[in-house]
Amino acid sequence: MNLKAKPIINNQYWVITDGQNKVGNVIAEGTGYEVKLGDNIEHYDSTKTITKIKNIRFEPIVKSKINTPPFAIYPTTGNKVYNSILDVKKRLHLYTKTTKSKCFYVAGWFVVKQNDEFQLIFCPKYIFIQRYEYKGPFKTEDEAKNSINIV
Repeated sequence: MNLKAKPIINNQYWVITDGQNKVGNVIAEGTGYEVKLGDNIEHYDSTKTITKIKNIRFEPIVKSKINTPPFAIYPTTGNKVYNSILDVKKRLHLYTKTTKSKCFYVAGWFVVKQNDEFQLIFCPKYIFIQRYEYKGPFKTEDEAKNSINIV
């Protein structure tokens, strides 16, 4: 059988496949490596030993050339941002303006619809985004203005 170990966590955890299906895994421990194939668990000193005895080829970790953050970076008010968090569902960067503040703001330019009118707001309070229909975030004021013209 031609087995491959694909890295999941660099130098710590690999998934062993037969080309298409997962058949086991390799876990790095303090004293060596634990290989689990089916119901069998065996301990080895190095990945070279695993390659020789079990005939498992370890693939190198593939690094992408472009290191893009999961969220775009948007401008904020002020010099410092505190309590920075991400609203993953809405893909928004939230922050407070002081360390003890409980009022969160959203980074970027937004077009918020209030009373059937669109208003351009820079870094609005998060509660506005929760309560009103909005478009954004935008990186520049011009981008936000252009979105209003489309409507």
